Amino acid sequence: MTNFKLCVVSLMTSISLAACGGGGEVFVGVSTASAPFISWAGSSGVDHVIDGLGHQFAFRSDTGCLYNFQTGGTNAAFCLVSGNNVVTYGAFQGQVVNVLITDGSCHAAIIDSFTGNFSDIELDQFGREVVLVTSLHPALCR
Repeated sequence: MTNFKLCVVSLMTSISLAACGGGGEVFVGVSTASAPFISWAGSSGVDHVIDGLGHQFAFRSDTGCLYNFQTGGTNAAFCLVSGNNVVTYGAFQGQVVNVLITDGSCHAAIIDSFTGNFSDIELDQFGREVVLVTSLHPALCR
């Protein structure tokens, strides 16, 4: 598994972070019929999507639901809204957008739709995804 460094600096804990600013536009994913995951236009990660801490995920091209590379499982309740880059999971509503990472490239990431801040997707004690909204605001790619 490749580690991606976001435009984020860790301070005392993984939740206490500072990020670079910026602005930009969102993009819409494009699916290839033969590929198991949706590819994201303009993303150096192609079909990989990251959260604010760099955990890697993908969205299945057949269902639009989240695949977690940490667990090797798909979450059928954490899915894209058909035909766009909006994702819902319980009360969480997010977007998949290209963000600037430290190597200067753009990478698809899941951010909170309401605040524009990075999401942090963790696993609870039962192995289920839990979404936290960080105080980090990513630099979006233009």
